[in-house]
Amino acid sequence: MSKQNESNIKKSYKGMAMEGFIARWYAKNTKSNLDQYKDFAKKVAENVTEGSDILEVAPGPGYLSIELMKMGNYHVTGLDISKTFVEIASKNAKEEGIKVNFIEGDASNMPFDNKTFDFIVCTAAFKNFTKPIMAINEMYRVLKPNGKALIIDLRRDASKDAINDNIKDMDMNWINSLFTKLTFRTFLLRNAYTISEIKNLVSKTNFQEYKIPNNPMEFELWLEK
Repeated sequence: MSKQNESNIKKSYKGMAMEGFIARWYAKNTKSNLDQYKDFAKKVAENVTEGSDILEVAPGPGYLSIELMKMGNYHVTGLDISKTFVEIASKNAKEEGIKVNFIEGDASNMPFDNKTFDFIVCTAAFKNFTKPIMAINEMYRVLKPNGKALIIDLRRDASKDAINDNIKDMDMNWINSLFTKLTFRTFLLRNAYTISEIKNLVSKTNFQEYKIPNNPMEFELWLEK
């Protein structure tokens, strides 16, 4: 890997959008983990009704939104700060014959009116937000009354075995598997939150109702307006 690409990766994992090479690499390798996206989409589908307005924050290649649209008649929007990801996700949806509105924008300053969405989901991206409290408050603002948000992300105290098992499930070749393990240990865990830190963040937001089921690899933060 060139020094320039390595530099792009380091920048992408905290406060900057994944663009170009790293976005395309991420899209290609996470596609092999579609079962996980289907599981995430099922969690959302179980908490909404037909015709619901759903927002995915930081959808990346758009796999979760696409899988969700296959499960029901929803109105799904994807908001990502990366221009490259918006292009990739839009192309993926078109190839699948799925209608999802992917747009470029900042999670801490969403381009939506108050009380727009019934449900918001964000996976594997929250640790990279430079303004996490503002992002959660924006979720609160754009949710309808009684709306829910689900944030799923890596726990900083995830064990080495749990991470290796997760990567094994992605069914990648040995080079990408090795690179992904390095990425987890060098960048992702460093930016991830502990459960106590997540609780502290939520306490500083407008949300009053939340729950965090126990999971050894990642946290699920369920928020209700």
